[in-house]
Amino acid sequence: MLKYLQVQNFALAEDLRIEFQPGLNILTGETGTGKSILVGAIAAVLGGRVFTEVVRTGFESANIVAIFETSKLKSIKDHLKKSGINSGDELILKREISVKGSTRAYINDSPVTVGTLATTGDFLVDVHGQHEHQSLLKQEVHRYFLDAFGQLHPLLSELKNSFEKLKKIQTELESLQSRQEELSEKLELYRFQLNEIDKAQLTPAEDVKLEEERKILANSEKIFELCNQLDQIFNDSNANLNSLIGEANHRLRDLGQYSEELNKLHREFESAKIIVAETTRTVEEFRNNLEFDPARLEEIEGRLNHLNILKKKYGSSIEEVLEYREKLHQEVSSHDNFEFEIGNLRRQYQTALDEYKNLALRLSERRHEVAKKLEIEVQEQLNRLGMPGTKFEARLQFQPDDNGIVLIDGGRFFGDKNGIDIIEFYISPNPGEDFKPLNKIASGGEISRIMLALKSILAEIDQIPTLIFDEIDLGVSGRIAQAVGRSMANLSKLHQILCITHLPQIASQGTTHFTVEKHTKDKRTYTKVIGLNEDERVDEIARLIGGKHISESVRQSARQLIEEGKVLET
Repeated sequence: MLKYLQVQNFALAEDLRIEFQPGLNILTGETGTGKSILVGAIAAVLGGRVFTEVVRTGFESANIVAIFETSKLKSIKDHLKKSGINSGDELILKREISVKGSTRAYINDSPVTVGTLATTGDFLVDVHGQHEHQSLLKQEVHRYFLDAFGQLHPLLSELKNSFEKLKKIQTELESLQSRQEELSEKLELYRFQLNEIDKAQLTPAEDVKLEEERKILANSEKIFELCNQLDQIFNDSNANLNSLIGEANHRLRDLGQYSEELNKLHREFESAKIIVAETTRTVEEFRNNLEFDPARLEEIEGRLNHLNILKKKYGSSIEEVLEYREKLHQEVSSHDNFEFEIGNLRRQYQTALDEYKNLALRLSERRHEVAKKLEIEVQEQLNRLGMPGTKFEARLQFQPDDNGIVLIDGGRFFGDKNGIDIIEFYISPNPGEDFKPLNKIASGGEISRIMLALKSILAEIDQIPTLIFDEIDLGVSGRIAQAVGRSMANLSKLHQILCITHLPQIASQGTTHFTVEKHTKDKRTYTKVIGLNEDERVDEIARLIGGKHISESVRQSARQLIEEGKVLET
């Protein structure tokens, strides 16, 4: 519920601070004192549209703060969690409106968009009167009321699950078809590339091995000469490296008899002798196997050129070319499986669509049954609320749509997670007049009373905790006014209600009473809101009965109205 409201520099309200209570909160006051300014401020802090003109003259900005008790509202906590906002048992909404035209919004001191403020406000308050925030002007709310009245949410939940399943299959199908179409356009190219790579019969690191072989063949004469030069060094008949090393080894061995250090050096030198001998043999074998083969060199040059062309096209190495080849193979192979997979998904989609259609038609049939019952109950409520000539109708129809998912009798119709019904409330305000959409012809007072009728019917189901009624008493008086007040009093047992009224019959039903006054100081006009005690409340209701001049008999009438309200309450 709304616990606290602070309004600063908003129209005539320079600094208002109000603590609201559970039950029926009544606001009264003479015309022009600023009662509707409060409703406008609440609508603004709930994300409603505002203009710079609301900023009080002489100030840079208007500020509105509303604190709500939300300990029992799991839905609002889930909603805020999706927006990344933590919430406890209290929720603080704030709106700043600059005279320069900018506006800022906050939830629990976190900056948010006005849109987020508005969607959050939809969980907290319904405003009924001359304000765009009132939910009965929104067509989607009509569906909510009808489904809530018929307790159709289990069937609706089943339908939503079916629709989500249908959309998931549709997304998979469209993705697969898109991939098939995209691949079909490239299939010829992919097959050409795959064939080109396969014909090359690549092996990993082939280019590295060929490059080494090419280097030897291209430099065979120089390599042969270097091998001969080494052979001379190793095996010269006069003084060769092997014999010299052998002699050095004998001398070191003899010296080792006299020095442990030189003996250790001799043992290490033995390894050098072995290395030289092994080198001599290896160089000799390499020279003996060396041959110059121009044909093989030409073959290698051609193969390397071919490999370089493939690497320029498909990867920087043979390994990358082979990886690309595997990708091509998978793409070409998958194309051959597309028709099977698409056919399978199409069958799944049709099965899911049939399931959705059957559920949607069942829900539509139930809604038509519920609509008739709702019309009867709303009509009975409206009769009690002083609108006996007004006729109410909950109208359902299918919306033709060339791209609609539901096919009925050869025609295509729109369908979504809420079903295939377009639901809208219609009224005929006077006998003999045609039915027209509720939001096109109803006045603020009529809409408020229709909403009161709906809310009274759905009191235990509706989850919005706070209702605001402004101008609900337009065109009513006497017995009807008392019925309106009684209806609100009953509704306030389950919802907090803020009601602006001029009628004593309604005001006397309140559990908390505020009066709104306007006064002038230093040539400036101010609005202030005053909470009334029991005696002050009697005087205020007496004023509503008899005007400014209050006699004791009028006070007694006021007391009697209040007592009657208490009797009716029990």
